[in-house]
Amino acid sequence: MPITDDQVATLRAQLAGRSEEHERLLDRLDTPEAQSGYIALVTGAFFEAVDRRFITDGRVADRGEVLDFIASQRSAHPVAAEQLDPDVAEQVVLHALGKGPISEDVDGETLLGTKILLLAALTADAELSEAELEAFLVKARAEADAHIG
Repeated sequence: MPITDDQVATLRAQLAGRSEEHERLLDRLDTPEAQSGYIALVTGAFFEAVDRRFITDGRVADRGEVLDFIASQRSAHPVAAEQLDPDVAEQVVLHALGKGPISEDVDGETLLGTKILLLAALTADAELSEAELEAFLVKARAEADAHIG
């Protein structure tokens, strides 16, 4: 089932910092299919955001650059830092860059939560305009559709 406009609107609200709207829209994704599609969209957006942040002119960032980013986000956002395990965050980013696996000890809920926190950090760091956010979401939707289709 392709990604829906409702799923995109939910992620858009989150990435734009509209928390109440995000929560309201997220509550409407109440079927297993809608939830699976949203997870696929978050994953597609995460991979796109990682590529944009950590691949420059075909050069993939090294582990140190990834660790620096994670550390800077954790220090800048203490509340999120409590929820973001730095070891899992490192694994998830490096995996997205094709530089390693994710431990089998990481459960699905932790994996999704880590992607969501890092996605929010990556998009905030990119300081996307409304038009750039829309273009980003179009790419993320296409990525997700390609993986679930």
